[in-house]
Formats: sequence, C-alpha cells, structure tokens
Amino acid sequence: MSALASSLLAWLLTYLIHSTVLLGVAWLVTQRRRLEPATSDLLWKVALLASLVTGTIQSRLELATPAAVRLPVATLPQTAPLNQPPAPVSDRDATGGSVSRAPSLPLVVVLLWGAIALGSSLYYVARRLILVGRLADRRLVSDGPLAATLAELQRTTGYRRRVHLTMARTISSPVALGLSEICVPELALSELGAEQQRSMLAHELAHLARRDSLWLAGASLIERCFFFQPLNRLARRELETTAEYLSDEWATRKTGSPVALAKCLATVAEWIQASPLGVPVAGLAERRSLLVSRIARLLDARLPSSPASRRGWAAAAALGVVATIAAAPRVSQGVAAVTTSGTTATPTQRAAEPVVVRQPAARGSSQDTTVVLALIARLKDENAGVRGAAARSLGHLGDPRAVLPLINVLADSDGEVRTAAVEALADLADPRAIGSIAGLLKDPVADVKRNALGALSHFDQAVPTAPVVALLDDPDADVRHEAIDLLVHLHARPAAGAIARLIHDPSPDVRRSVVEALGNLGAQSGAAAITDALSDAHPDVRQAALGALNDLKAPIAEATLVNLMKDPAADVRQRAAELAGERSVIAAIPQLRHLIDDPRGDVREAATQALGHIADPAARQALQAALQSPDPKVRRAAAEALGQDR
Repeated sequence: MSALASSLLAWLLTYLIHSTVLLGVAWLVTQRRRLEPATSDLLWKVALLASLVTGTIQSRLELATPAAVRLPVATLPQTAPLNQPPAPVSDRDATGGSVSRAPSLPLVVVLLWGAIALGSSLYYVARRLILVGRLADRRLVSDGPLAATLAELQRTTGYRRRVHLTMARTISSPVALGLSEICVPELALSELGAEQQRSMLAHELAHLARRDSLWLAGASLIERCFFFQPLNRLARRELETTAEYLSDEWATRKTGSPVALAKCLATVAEWIQASPLGVPVAGLAERRSLLVSRIARLLDARLPSSPASRRGWAAAAALGVVATIAAAPRVSQGVAAVTTSGTTATPTQRAAEPVVVRQPAARGSSQDTTVVLALIARLKDENAGVRGAAARSLGHLGDPRAVLPLINVLADSDGEVRTAAVEALADLADPRAIGSIAGLLKDPVADVKRNALGALSHFDQAVPTAPVVALLDDPDADVRHEAIDLLVHLHARPAAGAIARLIHDPSPDVRRSVVEALGNLGAQSGAAAITDALSDAHPDVRQAALGALNDLKAPIAEATLVNLMKDPAADVRQRAAELAGERSVIAAIPQLRHLIDDPRGDVREAATQALGHIADPAARQALQAALQSPDPKVRRAAAEALGQDR
C-alpha cells in the first residue's frame, strides 16, 4: 500500500510541475499576444489535457530528464552478511515493547488528496443535480415559430444531429444542455423578435456543435480533482470565455446578423439578476461580465484569423507538449537496494537482492529550490522582459524565499518590472513587504501606483493610510478609485472627509466609488455629500447614492424619492421604488402605481412589492389593479402582497 501511495504521490507532483509549465506558458502567450479566441481556446485545451498525460508518458518511456527528482527514501534495518543466517524478525523491540508502525507520509498525503478531491467532485455533482431539479418542469417545444426557426437553422448550417428544444420558466438565459438539448426561458417568446430568436438559437446550436457542455464539465472536474493547481481554475474560466466568443462567431457566420445577436444579448442581460445555475454551463449570457466586450465585438464585426494561422499554433502547441515530455522535470518513487552489513554488494548480489522502499525524509523538494533560485537569479537579468517574467513566476510559486529579492526589484528602472514585482509580492502577502510597497505610492508611473494600492489590499494591518489619502488628489482617475477602495478595505473612517471632497470628481466611476465608500464606512458626516449625489449626471452614481443613504439610515426627502422614481434610468427608478416601500412612503403611492406599467419588468415588479410594504388603503387599491397587469411577475407579486396581514 505504501509503495502504491508513493507512486501516486510521485505522479501528482509530476503533474503539478508539468501543469504549471504548460498552463503557465498558455497564460503567458495569451496575455502577451492578442490572439483570436479560436487560438486561445486551442492552447488552453491542450495545456489542460496534456498536463494529465505527459508525466505518465515520461514514466512509461523511462526518460532520464535533465532535472529528474526522486522522492527521498529511508533505509530499513541493515541485513546480516551473505554468509550469515538472517536474524529472526520480531514484532517487538529489545525491551519487549510492541513496535508501532505509523502510516507513511506519502500514504497520508494521498489519502488527504483523495478525500478533498472526492468531496469537491461530489459537491460539483450535487450542484449539477440541483440544476437538473430546477429544470425538471421544462417542456418540449415541438412546433411553433421557435421550433421552425431551429429546424431551418439546422438545415442551413448542416447540423445533422437531433436537437431537443425545451422551454422553462426557472431560467433567465438560454443554455445548451448535454449534446442535444437547447433550453430557453419563456420570456424568449414574448420579448425577443424573430431575428433575435434566430440569433439566440444559432448561438446555442454552436455550443452543441462545439460540445462546450462536455468541455466545461470536464474542466470543472479537473479543477476540483487537482485543486492544488490554481491555474486549472484559470483555464476553466478562459474556456468559458472563448466558448462564448466562438459561439458568437459561429452564430454570426450562420445568420449573417451580428446586430441581431448583440440586441439579443442586451435583452437577455436585462432578465438576469445573477448567474442562476450555480455551475459552469454553455449559455447565452451566463457570464454577465463578458457582455459588454461581446456586444462590442459583434458590432465591430471583427473577423477571426485565418485557419492557417490556427494550424500554426496547433503545431506549436504539439511541439510544446513534446518538449515538456522530453525536458520537464519528473518526480519518481524513491527506492534503495539492500546491502549487507560490513560488505559491499557486488552487481550480481544487488541484482538478486530485494528492493526496499525507504520512508520519505522530512525535507523540501530540491527541484523547487532549484527553480526558485534560478528565477531569483533572473531578477537581475539585463532584459526587462525576463526580469518581469521571473518576478511573476516567483509570485505564482509562493515561496517566501523570494520576498526579499522581490523587494529589491521594486527599485528597478523599468515600470513594468516594478509592476510585476508588486503583483508577485501581493501574491506572497508577506508583511515584510508592506513598507516597500507603500513607498511605490509615490511612483511616477500610474500603473505602478495602481498595482501598489491593489497589493496593499492583501493586508489588513500595518498599512499606512496617509500616503493612500494623498493619492485621492492623483491626476489619474483609476489611481483615485483604487485609493478609495483601499481606504474602505482598511476601514479608515477618519479619511471619510477627504473622500467626500471627491463627490464632484470628473470621473463618474470615482464619484460612484466615493458614494459607496461613505456608505460602507458608516460615515454619517458624509450624508450631505451623498444626498448631493442624488442629482448627479450619471445614473450609476444616483443609484449608488440611494443605496448609501439607506446603509446610513439617513433621511431622504419624500419629494426627492418620488422624483427619482421618474428617473430616466431604470435601475434608479427600481432602487427608489424599493426604498419607498422599505420606508413606507405614503406620498409615493401614486408614482408607484404608475410604475406598475413601467417599460422595464424589474421596475414593475419592484413597484408592486413596494406597494405591498405600505400599509395604506390606496396601496391596497393599487395592488388590486395590479392583478390585471399583463406581466405575470406583477400579478404574482400583487397576489402575494394582498395575502399578507396588515
């Protein structure tokens, strides 16, 4: 059992080395070069899967790699000379006590890995089963305009596999399930036009054609089984991203209507409050953070690179895998031959004698030491790109020996190298670096200051606030924004006055950050500034101001709240309606009744729920009228509110 555990531990360590190399190279290439999604998709898939097999191939071929590592071994009690009979084996020591046989370290490590991997995988399976349960009431759509559109798309695109089209009311975004099902929300029938419905179905058909559901499920299981490799999570997220971009491209090529797909994305985004399914799925708008870039890409009508270019990258990826097999370090199981006491075994004797597995010694991996020391040496390389890459790699490895060398790199003449060193120190999160990182808050390069602020957010104590407050006057809006966020992270309530002075900052992002910071810090002195922001020109600032005043439990004039329910921005109208209900503002009842017919569904629902919180006969009459609304969500909210005790 111990031998099997040692062998498995050696394979896991080899996988960790190889996956770090392959996934790290994929990350560096995709970050350094502006690659098309198809190329990025290829590189991440190769890196993710090849990491599982390169170590096994090395072991099967018994390759002697330049930096092979053998697990430490320990000798058993020495045997007698060959010409003497062996001593009898006893389970008791010389004092008559029983000899305890503790589990070997490899066995403990492997069992711990297996338990965590199994638990994490079972949690993922449970989430998938919850998803299946949520979609249990979906119904098959076999006729009608949607089914006809899907059939026409299959004919024009040449997609021959059978596809089941279903509809559910428990989802907000269309999703591709398995290899043969597309499930769409009920809202797709009523709120999407014919061209938008066609683009939606083409996008999901692309997911089926690409088998994205299987890829995402496989990547999720790899991420959970090999949880000790954080780059697996990055690979899975990148595969989600490229799947959406490539499905957009496929749908655009097949329908010839990028504008229709962009409008469809924007409409579906309005239905989604958060990702509702809990596990990575191939869906039209499950990743809301990608919507802006996807819509911009569709409207720019950028075409992908030529297939020849992707074939070149495929060849390069294959060469990279071969190079990893040939040259990447591998870890092998430690063994030792038994020699006789007082004599040296001959080759013939060594061949005939049994091989004994030694216990691992308690010391660090020599390979890790070699890698760390080599990267530290490259921090002084004459090439700035090499110095920056070495700094980033040291941050990913997380070895504390790199802290002091990285602190020295903070004085590098190249701004990008200083930025890389700051990011690495942020990953290491060693308190020794706080003072040196804080010194970079006066750096002339805005990116360096911004990254220094982000790095300091990894610490909760001993961070000086005075240089952070000074950056509130920085000419760069992103620096001011980061400075505000860091002061909130540090709970620097004395800085609330300095933050409030930025309430009229030229940047709307900074103004919104100011409002949110004053609310999070609980700064009652900032209530006047937040109230002033209710009339800000940007809707996000107005919405944030409403939330901050609510956090502070600060008063809001009823007339102001009613006016904000007439705001041109739907999100502001919705938030104002919610506050009117929470504060039982009777004067807001007429406007809330008007909002029941608002163009936006979430505003209509919020207004109905707000009326349910106001104990007034006029509110009850408005709820009775809402029972006739064409919006089923409004009717449901009104029915629930009318059944509550008042």
